[in-house]
Amino acid sequence: MLICGHSFHVFIVEPLATLAREAGFSAHRTAGLSSLGGSRPIQHWRLPETENTAKQALRNGHVDVLTLAPHREMPDEGIDQFADWAITYQPQIRLMLQMSWPTEPLNPSTDWEQLEKMLANYWAIARQQIQSIHSRHGRQFVTLVPVAAAYLRLREEILAERVPGIFQFSELFTDELGHPAPPLQNLVTFCWLAAIYPQSPKNLKSLDAPHTPVGAETNRVLQHIAWEAVARESKGELSPTSAHLSSE
Repeated sequence: MLICGHSFHVFIVEPLATLAREAGFSAHRTAGLSSLGGSRPIQHWRLPETENTAKQALRNGHVDVLTLAPHREMPDEGIDQFADWAITYQPQIRLMLQMSWPTEPLNPSTDWEQLEKMLANYWAIARQQIQSIHSRHGRQFVTLVPVAAAYLRLREEILAERVPGIFQFSELFTDELGHPAPPLQNLVTFCWLAAIYPQSPKNLKSLDAPHTPVGAETNRVLQHIAWEAVARESKGELSPTSAHLSSE
């Protein structure tokens, strides 16, 4: 894996590797990391050649998965640039885009109904960009990782008091900007494991306390939400406004 993104994404490096090993994927490796706070893919693309670890890894190394984390403005030219570059040097590449949660999630003036509509539009633009990339290259190799949909579902479950160990929505964040606290970090990591391999993260224990501050009962709920979101996305059934997953 070559991981490229902002602070709502790049934290997955170590916990994802730990989960992958527990799940039996012993060949899981991190090929490189490009981290820029608050970044868009185009900013990683435009880094000077001497600093561009992502381009270097794609050109010189063996990379199976390249991750990108779009941020706010879509479509993002960097996604197209990286897709064209990656498939040239790594024909087997999978390009995976994390659809993240918006910043300032605790703002009391947030209109959640309007926010979901905005995310749905963002999602639709991403799908159009992916379709264009696939048409250009004659193969499908770009997918979405539905973190935003899983996040919205988790919020619903917390407000309904159905998540053991989490009593307030604010417990998902470390600050007003929306940086993820351990429960949200785990949810994102479970989404990524499910999307990459694909395999349900259900009952994996390596992120349970004391390895992280999140208890086993909480992680079982997070794993279910993550798997349902990824499974529905893989079938093309999911957008943020349709993230009503079963609670079984």
